[in-house]
Amino acid sequence: MHPVVPPRVGYALSPLGRTLLDTVGSLLDWSLEHIDDIDAAREAYDTRS
Repeated sequence: MHPVVPPRVGYALSPLGRTLLDTVGSLLDWSLEHIDDIDAAREAYDTRS
């Protein structure tokens, strides 16, 4: 925590957390590659009766 106004806190990944970076990056890549399908599925779900 930094002694400033407004309060500010710094965060960093632990070594264990950093082991997830490749996995999370792959998920992000997949979601960007399929964004149109994701949007269509959301719209179809939202318009169901």
